Amino acid sequence: MTENKTRLWVGVGAYVLIGAGMAVSDGGDGIFAPATAHEKHAEGGEGGEGGEAGYTNADPDLVFAVNLLLTRGHLHIANELAAIKDWEHASAHAQHPAAETYDRIAPELKVRGAAPFEGELNALVQQIAEETPGAPFDAAYGAVIAKIDAAYAGIDASKRATPGFAMQAILALLKQAGAEYSIGVSQGKIVNLQEYQDANGFIRVADQLAATIDKSLPGMADIAAQLEQLKTAWSPTAGMGNMVTPEAGLLAAISRIELKAGGVK
Repeated sequence: MTENKTRLWVGVGAYVLIGAGMAVSDGGDGIFAPATAHEKHAEGGEGGEGGEAGYTNADPDLVFAVNLLLTRGHLHIANELAAIKDWEHASAHAQHPAAETYDRIAPELKVRGAAPFEGELNALVQQIAEETPGAPFDAAYGAVIAKIDAAYAGIDASKRATPGFAMQAILALLKQAGAEYSIGVSQGKIVNLQEYQDANGFIRVADQLAATIDKSLPGMADIAAQLEQLKTAWSPTAGMGNMVTPEAGLLAAISRIELKAGGVK
């Protein structure tokens, strides 16, 4: 039997594993201005969460961008779950980038002269731990997102502002979303809740980034339509065993986006 694990927060870059079973609106998430591979997680129940290998590409700017966007996806879902007072799962998603991805981003932030956001991540996790909705939580969440967006905006504008760069990042997010969803959902039933939630966080961030691309470009209308379909897979109140969009349907929509993405340059 696979032993499910969950992480107990002890600060950015550090966590301990404990046995599982311990007893939203889009507003404030922001949008990237136009100018400006997660390893498979351990199979099991909703507490299962494995290592994150990170995105790889020959272009270091794209790697940096995608790692920032993956972090944003985790925090987007944390925000949505906190909004419905699902503090347990909000905490898991807020801790994930702090425990596993920030250490990979931090050296790049320093090299690029971008502000670190370790303190902001810690503050957000603390707000969730204290189960404090409202202005304090919103401020903590907004502070992290602002730092992530500023780091993203620091990428060379001549590259960052091109539709092709954004589309490569979108495809990376969707590929990761498909992998997560395929672990989280089996034959249309949620079998790993955190992976189901992760997938939808990445889809939401991909959709936000796609909104910055000129809709008149070849294929963009179809891509926007497919992203709308992908978003219907998400229900913030879905739980283990619930029936949701079958994984085959979600993967097919991602494949259709990939086919259309070639025209976006």
